[in-house]
Amino acid sequence: MELEDLGLLSLGSRLKRASELLFKQTDELYQSRGIDLSSRSFPLLQLLQANGPTSVTSLAEQLGQTHPAISQISKKLKQSGWLYFEVDELDERKKMLSLTPQGYELVDRLQPLWKSLQQVLNNVLRTTGFSLLDGIGVLERALKKRSLTDRVEEFEKKSQRELVEIIHYMPIYRQDFYRLNRHWLEKYFYVESIDEEVLSNPEKHIIEPGGFVLLARLNGRIIGTAALINNGQGRLELSKMSVDESYQGLGIGEKLAKAAIEQYKVTEFTQLYLESNRKLTPALNLYSKLGFVEEEPPFTQSHYARADIYMVFHEGQSDRVEQ
Repeated sequence: MELEDLGLLSLGSRLKRASELLFKQTDELYQSRGIDLSSRSFPLLQLLQANGPTSVTSLAEQLGQTHPAISQISKKLKQSGWLYFEVDELDERKKMLSLTPQGYELVDRLQPLWKSLQQVLNNVLRTTGFSLLDGIGVLERALKKRSLTDRVEEFEKKSQRELVEIIHYMPIYRQDFYRLNRHWLEKYFYVESIDEEVLSNPEKHIIEPGGFVLLARLNGRIIGTAALINNGQGRLELSKMSVDESYQGLGIGEKLAKAAIEQYKVTEFTQLYLESNRKLTPALNLYSKLGFVEEEPPFTQSHYARADIYMVFHEGQSDRVEQ
C-alpha cells in the first residue's frame, strides 16, 4: 500500500510531503544562483519588506506559526546579516524585527526569480484544471470556522440518527418504556400517581383503549419513547416523550414526534394535542416547528400537576413533516 492509497485520510501527510519537496527544490534553486537562503524564510522576508518593523508575535499570528519557529528563522536571518532586532519605541520590552539594507537588497534581487518560480508552479498546476491555492484556502477557512473534531462528531451523530428506527411497542420493551420516562420525570419534575399507573402498564392504559406507543431503537437498544393516548371524544394526546440522555442531540425527539404525527394522520381521531410545561423551551420550540399551536384547554384542571401549557396540532401551521 502506498500513501496515495489512503485517500483523504492522508491529506495532511501528502501536503507535508509536497511542502517538503517544494522547500527542498526551492533551496536547490537558490543555491544554483549562489544564494545561501532557506526557502522557509520567504514569507517572513516578504512581510518585513511590505510592513516594515514587526514583532515576533505579530509575525507568528500572520504566518500561522509558533513563536519559537519564527524566532528560529529570524535568528538565522540575523546571523546572515539580512535582519536585525530593534526595540519598540512604545514598549521597550517588545523586540521588533526589521530588514537590514542587505536584507532589502536580497529581496530586490530575488523578485525576478520569485516571479519565474510563481509562473512555473502555475503552469504545473494548470494541468489539474482547478486552483490548488483556492482549494487550500477553502480548507483553511473551513477548519478555522469549525474544527475537525466538531465536524466528525456532527457527521457521526447524523449517521447514527439515520440508523434509528421507529417501531411500535412490544411487551419485551416494557421496562425500557418505564425506565426512560421515569428518569425524565425525576430529572425535570416528579413522578405523579397517574404517571406510575401508565408507565407500569402501557398495554392497559394506552394501547388497549386505542392509543399507540412508539419506540426509537438503535442497534437493538431502546433510546426513546412517545405515546399517543386516547382521551375520548376523538382526541389523541401526544405524551410520554423521552430520549435517553446518552443519545440526545441526534434529533431523535423530532423523529419520534414526526412519527407520532404520521400515526395520528392515518387514524380516525380528529384532534392531536399535548400538555407540557413552559420551562421546557427546546421541546416547545420543536412542537411549534411541527405545527402545534398554544390554545386554551377545554378543561379547567389538567390531570398533570406539572402542565401549564396546552397545544393543538394544526397541519397547516407545520413545516413539511418528513417520513
